[in-house]
Amino acid sequence: MVAGWDRMTPQERRRYTGLFVDWMQREIPGCRVAFKDDPPETIVWWHRVSHFFARLVSPDYDKRFTTVIYPVIYLPVGTRESWSAQPERFYGTLRHEFVHLKDFQRFGVWMGASYLALLPAFWTMRAFWELRGYAQNMIFLRESAGSVPDEQIDRLVEIFGGRDYIFMMSPRSRARRALEALRARVLSGELSGPYPYGPLDHAPPEVEDAAP
Repeated sequence: MVAGWDRMTPQERRRYTGLFVDWMQREIPGCRVAFKDDPPETIVWWHRVSHFFARLVSPDYDKRFTTVIYPVIYLPVGTRESWSAQPERFYGTLRHEFVHLKDFQRFGVWMGASYLALLPAFWTMRAFWELRGYAQNMIFLRESAGSVPDEQIDRLVEIFGGRDYIFMMSPRSRARRALEALRARVLSGELSGPYPYGPLDHAPPEVEDAAP
Protein backbone atom coordinates (compact mmCIF):
# COMPACT_ATOMS: atom_id res chain seq x y z
CA MET A 1 0.00 0.00 0.00
CA VAL A 2 1.86 3.12 1.19
CA ALA A 3 5.15 1.91 2.62
CA GLY A 4 7.35 4.97 2.37
CA TRP A 5 4.62 7.55 3.02
CA ASP A 6 7.18 9.47 5.09
CA ARG A 7 9.39 9.77 1.99
CA MET A 8 6.65 10.95 -0.35
CA THR A 9 6.44 14.61 -1.28
CA PRO A 10 3.33 16.57 -0.24
CA GLN A 11 2.23 16.53 -3.88
CA GLU A 12 2.58 12.75 -4.08
CA ARG A 13 0.65 12.31 -0.84
CA ARG A 14 -2.09 14.57 -2.17
CA ARG A 15 -2.31 12.65 -5.42
CA TYR A 16 -2.35 9.34 -3.60
CA THR A 17 -5.13 10.47 -1.27
CA GLY A 18 -7.18 11.49 -4.31
CA LEU A 19 -6.59 8.07 -5.86
CA PHE A 20 -7.61 6.42 -2.59
CA VAL A 21 -10.88 8.37 -2.50
CA ASP A 22 -11.57 7.37 -6.12
CA TRP A 23 -10.91 3.76 -5.19
CA MET A 24 -13.23 3.93 -2.16
CA GLN A 25 -15.99 5.25 -4.41
CA ARG A 26 -15.55 2.30 -6.76
CA GLU A 27 -15.50 -0.14 -3.85
CA ILE A 28 -18.44 1.46 -1.98
CA PRO A 29 -21.08 2.82 -4.40
CA GLY A 30 -22.30 6.22 -3.27
CA CYS A 31 -19.32 6.81 -0.98
CA ARG A 32 -18.36 10.45 -0.57
CA VAL A 33 -16.74 12.81 1.88
CA ALA A 34 -19.06 15.39 3.46
CA PHE A 35 -18.95 17.73 6.44
CA LYS A 36 -21.02 18.00 9.58
CA ASP A 37 -21.61 21.68 8.89
CA ASP A 38 -22.97 21.09 5.39
CA PRO A 39 -26.32 22.81 4.76
CA PRO A 40 -29.10 20.64 6.27
CA GLU A 41 -30.92 20.39 2.95
CA THR A 42 -27.91 18.57 1.47
CA ILE A 43 -27.95 15.86 4.18
CA VAL A 44 -30.31 12.89 3.93
CA TRP A 45 -33.03 13.18 6.57
CA TRP A 46 -32.12 10.04 8.49
CA HIS A 47 -28.49 11.18 8.57
CA ARG A 48 -29.70 14.42 10.16
CA VAL A 49 -31.61 12.39 12.76
CA SER A 50 -28.50 10.32 13.50
CA HIS A 51 -26.43 13.48 13.95
CA PHE A 52 -29.07 14.93 16.29
CA PHE A 53 -29.02 11.97 18.68
CA ALA A 54 -25.23 11.69 18.56
CA ARG A 55 -24.97 15.31 19.69
CA LEU A 56 -27.12 14.50 22.72
CA VAL A 57 -24.68 11.78 23.75
CA SER A 58 -21.47 13.71 22.99
CA PRO A 59 -21.37 17.52 23.07
CA ASP A 60 -18.07 17.38 21.15
CA TYR A 61 -19.54 15.20 18.40
CA ASP A 62 -19.47 17.88 15.69
CA LYS A 63 -15.97 19.21 16.28
CA ARG A 64 -13.91 16.21 17.40
CA PHE A 65 -15.15 13.11 15.63
CA THR A 66 -15.28 11.87 12.07
CA THR A 67 -18.43 9.82 11.59
CA VAL A 68 -19.59 7.28 9.03
CA ILE A 69 -23.27 6.97 8.20
CA TYR A 70 -23.29 4.61 5.26
CA PRO A 71 -22.17 5.43 2.62
CA VAL A 72 -21.01 8.93 3.67
CA ILE A 73 -17.93 9.95 5.66
CA TYR A 74 -18.69 13.11 7.66
CA LEU A 75 -15.62 15.13 8.64
CA PRO A 76 -15.83 17.45 11.67
CA VAL A 77 -17.06 21.02 11.61
CA GLY A 78 -14.40 23.45 10.38
CA THR A 79 -12.40 20.98 8.27
CA ARG A 80 -13.70 21.92 4.83
CA GLU A 81 -10.81 24.26 3.99
CA SER A 82 -8.21 21.80 5.29
CA TRP A 83 -9.72 19.02 3.21
CA SER A 84 -9.69 21.19 0.09
CA ALA A 85 -6.12 22.39 0.59
CA GLN A 86 -4.46 19.34 2.16
CA PRO A 87 -6.59 16.21 1.82
CA GLU A 88 -3.53 14.07 2.58
CA ARG A 89 -3.83 15.12 6.23
CA PHE A 90 -6.98 12.97 6.38
CA TYR A 91 -5.56 9.87 4.72
CA GLY A 92 -5.20 7.89 7.96
CA THR A 93 -8.77 8.82 8.87
CA LEU A 94 -10.02 7.62 5.50
CA ARG A 95 -8.30 4.28 6.04
CA HIS A 96 -10.10 3.87 9.37
CA GLU A 97 -13.49 4.92 8.08
CA PHE A 98 -13.24 2.75 4.98
CA VAL A 99 -13.21 -0.32 7.24
CA HIS A 100 -16.50 0.80 8.80
CA LEU A 101 -18.00 1.35 5.36
CA LYS A 102 -16.87 -2.05 4.12
CA ASP A 103 -18.09 -3.75 7.27
CA PHE A 104 -21.50 -2.12 6.86
CA GLN A 105 -21.57 -3.14 3.20
CA ARG A 106 -20.88 -6.76 4.23
CA PHE A 107 -22.91 -7.02 7.43
CA GLY A 108 -25.61 -4.42 6.89
CA VAL A 109 -28.20 -3.88 9.61
CA TRP A 110 -26.43 -6.31 11.95
CA MET A 111 -23.36 -4.08 11.97
CA GLY A 112 -25.39 -0.92 12.52
CA ALA A 113 -27.57 -2.34 15.29
CA SER A 114 -24.74 -4.05 17.14
CA TYR A 115 -22.56 -0.93 16.90
CA LEU A 116 -25.16 1.05 18.81
CA ALA A 117 -25.89 -1.64 21.39
CA LEU A 118 -24.38 -1.06 24.82
CA LEU A 119 -24.55 -4.73 25.82
CA PRO A 120 -22.71 -6.82 26.75
CA ALA A 121 -21.56 -4.34 29.35
CA PHE A 122 -17.89 -3.40 29.49
CA TRP A 123 -17.11 -5.03 26.14
CA THR A 124 -19.63 -3.71 23.65
CA MET A 125 -19.97 -4.76 20.04
CA ARG A 126 -18.95 -1.22 19.24
CA ALA A 127 -15.53 -2.11 20.62
CA PHE A 128 -15.37 -5.07 18.23
CA TRP A 129 -16.03 -2.87 15.19
CA GLU A 130 -13.75 -0.08 16.43
CA LEU A 131 -10.85 -2.49 16.94
CA ARG A 132 -11.19 -3.32 13.25
CA GLY A 133 -11.17 0.39 12.41
CA TYR A 134 -8.26 1.35 14.65
CA ALA A 135 -6.24 -1.56 13.26
CA GLN A 136 -5.98 0.65 10.17
CA ASN A 137 -4.42 3.44 12.21
CA MET A 138 -1.80 0.95 13.35
CA ILE A 139 -1.32 -0.53 9.87
CA PHE A 140 -0.79 2.96 8.47
CA LEU A 141 1.81 3.67 11.15
CA ARG A 142 3.60 0.43 10.31
CA GLU A 143 3.48 1.18 6.58
CA SER A 144 4.71 4.75 6.95
CA ALA A 145 7.01 4.62 9.98
CA GLY A 146 7.71 0.94 10.56
CA SER A 147 6.36 0.82 14.11
CA VAL A 148 3.38 1.46 16.36
CA PRO A 149 4.72 3.41 19.37
CA ASP A 150 3.56 2.95 22.94
CA GLU A 151 2.15 6.49 22.87
CA GLN A 152 -0.36 5.32 20.26
CA ILE A 153 -1.47 2.47 22.50
CA ASP A 154 -1.83 4.86 25.45
CA ARG A 155 -4.01 7.18 23.35
CA LEU A 156 -6.22 4.33 22.17
CA VAL A 157 -6.61 2.95 25.70
CA GLU A 158 -8.23 6.26 26.67
CA ILE A 159 -10.50 6.11 23.61
CA PHE A 160 -11.63 2.54 24.28
CA GLY A 161 -11.80 2.76 28.06
CA GLY A 162 -12.90 6.36 28.51
CA ARG A 163 -15.97 8.55 28.34
CA ASP A 164 -15.71 9.58 24.66
CA TYR A 165 -16.90 6.17 23.44
CA ILE A 166 -19.07 5.45 26.50
CA PHE A 167 -16.52 3.14 28.14
CA MET A 168 -16.92 0.61 25.35
CA MET A 169 -14.11 -1.57 26.69
CA SER A 170 -13.63 -1.38 30.44
CA PRO A 171 -11.58 -1.49 32.53
CA ARG A 172 -8.70 0.20 30.79
CA SER A 173 -6.45 -2.77 31.55
CA ARG A 174 -8.68 -4.92 29.34
CA ALA A 175 -8.53 -2.34 26.57
CA ARG A 176 -4.74 -2.24 26.82
CA ARG A 177 -4.46 -6.02 26.49
CA ALA A 178 -6.71 -6.02 23.44
CA LEU A 179 -4.83 -3.16 21.79
CA GLU A 180 -1.42 -4.65 22.48
CA ALA A 181 -2.60 -7.93 20.97
CA LEU A 182 -3.88 -6.00 17.96
CA ARG A 183 -0.51 -4.24 17.60
CA ALA A 184 1.26 -7.60 17.61
CA ARG A 185 -0.95 -8.83 14.77
CA VAL A 186 -0.25 -5.67 12.79
CA LEU A 187 3.52 -5.72 13.31
CA SER A 188 3.70 -9.41 12.40
CA GLY A 189 1.99 -8.68 9.09
CA GLU A 190 -1.03 -10.83 9.94
CA LEU A 191 -3.17 -7.72 9.41
CA SER A 192 -2.23 -5.57 6.43
CA GLY A 193 -3.78 -3.52 3.66
CA PRO A 194 -6.90 -1.37 3.71
CA TYR A 195 -9.29 -4.22 4.55
CA PRO A 196 -7.67 -7.35 5.97
CA TYR A 197 -10.99 -9.02 6.88
CA GLY A 198 -12.29 -10.13 3.51
CA PRO A 199 -12.06 -9.79 -0.27
CA LEU A 200 -12.12 -6.49 -2.12
CA ASP A 201 -13.78 -5.92 -5.46
CA HIS A 202 -11.03 -3.65 -6.77
CA ALA A 203 -7.29 -3.48 -6.18
CA PRO A 204 -6.32 -0.42 -4.11
CA PRO A 205 -3.92 2.11 -5.64
CA GLU A 206 -0.19 1.62 -5.34
CA VAL A 207 2.36 4.23 -4.30
CA GLU A 208 3.78 4.28 -7.83
CA ASP A 209 0.41 5.47 -9.13
CA ALA A 210 0.96 8.82 -7.37
CA ALA A 211 4.35 9.47 -8.97
CA PRO A 212 4.61 12.52 -11.24
